[in-house]
Amino acid sequence: MVKSTLLLAAACLLVAAEAKEYHTKVVILGGGVSGISAALNLTAAGVTDFMMVEARDILGGRAQDTQFGDVNVELGCNWVQGLGTNPINQLALKYNLSTAFSDSADVQWYGEKGKYNGTEIYNTLDDAFSKVLDIGFEKLQNDEVDISGRVGLDLVGWQPSNAFEEAAEFYYWDWEFGETPELSSTVFAAVNDNWTYSGFGPDGDGNNYVVDQRGFKHIFLEESKKVFKTDADKRLLLNTTVTKIAYNNKGVTVHTSKGDTIHADYAITTFSLGVLQHDDIEWSPALPDWKREGLYGFHMATYTKIFFNFPYQFWDDSQFTVWADPDRRGYMNAWQNLNAPGYFPKNTSTNIFFVTATQDLSYEVENKTDEEVKEEIMVVLRKMYGNDIPEPTHFMFPRWHTNPLFRGSYSNWPIGELDEHHANMKAPLNNRVFFAGEALSTEYFGFLQGAWFTGAKAGVDVALCLKGKCPRAEYYPEITNAKIRANIIHR
Repeated sequence: MVKSTLLLAAACLLVAAEAKEYHTKVVILGGGVSGISAALNLTAAGVTDFMMVEARDILGGRAQDTQFGDVNVELGCNWVQGLGTNPINQLALKYNLSTAFSDSADVQWYGEKGKYNGTEIYNTLDDAFSKVLDIGFEKLQNDEVDISGRVGLDLVGWQPSNAFEEAAEFYYWDWEFGETPELSSTVFAAVNDNWTYSGFGPDGDGNNYVVDQRGFKHIFLEESKKVFKTDADKRLLLNTTVTKIAYNNKGVTVHTSKGDTIHADYAITTFSLGVLQHDDIEWSPALPDWKREGLYGFHMATYTKIFFNFPYQFWDDSQFTVWADPDRRGYMNAWQNLNAPGYFPKNTSTNIFFVTATQDLSYEVENKTDEEVKEEIMVVLRKMYGNDIPEPTHFMFPRWHTNPLFRGSYSNWPIGELDEHHANMKAPLNNRVFFAGEALSTEYFGFLQGAWFTGAKAGVDVALCLKGKCPRAEYYPEITNAKIRANIIHR
């Protein structure tokens, strides 16, 4: 007992001896796209006295790839969505990122009785979605109360009544937003779609799938080198997890899992929405109710790519394949063929076919073993292509929802979240703690450009604060029903 106590005491003394104390003007928490963008803008404003804290051993955030078979595949963000002047697209062009044009209309449809022609259903849904966006814009312009995507679809006459229509709907809606129409905002679906695919000029519409073997992260790592010449830069703390953030009107103190403390005048947090919604980080004082209401009311979607590599290709040559499950909407629905022209070179060892799960199905697969998930999905593949298909040579999927560094894949604006709630999400605390991340972008939530723009704004705002010119932040300590009541009385 005495020996154990002495060993514990010695260990505690060792940790205390190794713990470090830092002092800096600004600390950036998180080395993803937002954090890199914030660092670039601080540097451009002449601010170099800052540090960046990143839990992983590499920057890039949710831009992650891994070897699978003989190639690297993207685990997280995978598309340059919105082309033209989109800064993400401009970086892709700048660094010659290899991409393939992604055509969701190049799809083969399968049901329990084999192939079927789903083109007419898909085109009908495409027309219905355009009308839903029109409803969203009309409500936005008239300052009317939002409705869910399901209500919007119902209003334009789209009411799926069979497995084929449900399959098309999942492929069209859930596969994009990460959540069902019931959970999604119509108004902000319109805003998000318009800004992403129409907001970057006449050449802005389009999706390019990243197949570059340097990884999607490459363009962000190259940009980060403008700030941190090497990983040995003393301002960069890798493999360091934030455990506590204490703040007041004079500054911020950040505590890490290593026992380090970082004292800064300002902090820029770039944690994912999912992390901010959990208790992974202690706040002192606790986040105010007005901020927590906004954060907790927003949604962090989970989008899980489940990869199979087979000894040979037995599926169709189309870019995409949709499975219309007869019993469950969206079950193992959206498949992608990485042997399609423009993607990975087809050879005898790399034949990748993967399916995407979202929302509840993502949570389910994350709670099962790899072997259980593989066998479950192989049952579906045998229904589609017959019992003679081979066993996969490689199988893999990420667990974004249960990963404490992310707690999901990307955000989705839910029905019921107001503009004021979202303003509260991104409002700084005491003009000392600033917030950035894709979820905090009104126009580009869920997209990399949202992360890039909000990181840039946080960097610019903090630089102004350092000059005594802090911009006025909009936030709403109380959100009332006064406007709704006024409408009722008027009627």
